[in-house]
Amino acid sequence: MDQFEHAIRARNPVLAGKLQPGLAEAKIRKKLQRAGVEGDIEPIVELFAWKDGSHLDGSENESESPFPGSNYIFSDFDMMTAHFKQFKEFAAFHTRYAKVAGRFYPIFWNGSTLWVALDLFQGRVVLINGDDENPVREVCESFESFIREAIKANENGKPMDCIL
Repeated sequence: MDQFEHAIRARNPVLAGKLQPGLAEAKIRKKLQRAGVEGDIEPIVELFAWKDGSHLDGSENESESPFPGSNYIFSDFDMMTAHFKQFKEFAAFHTRYAKVAGRFYPIFWNGSTLWVALDLFQGRVVLINGDDENPVREVCESFESFIREAIKANENGKPMDCIL
């Protein structure tokens, strides 16, 4: 995660300055348990113990994204946990969310209907498109490979093809 921060800082020092301090692992675990998040939670703990999202000004544009050429933002842990819970609520009205509810934990968001999320049971990283009848598409086989791709994208200043 330190390499990710270093790469973000080199590409976008303003955004790096907006990264919020991480949370205590015990606090993350307790909140995940209360929210009913089950499965492989270690990548979630690792991410939010590193940083608790970014303090953003609300413009939700590329300059606030940890990924070049992208509008995905790094929201705080409480916001992402709220989205996780909302997937279950959405499933009551939109059957496509039944495939998402309880299985995928969002970690980055485009401010609308797209999330980069962790598969809590297979360890992969997926893109969730809330407007698509088939809302889940795998983007990386693991959280570690996703972060490696994000580091590479920041270092070369090019978008991550997997989340376009």
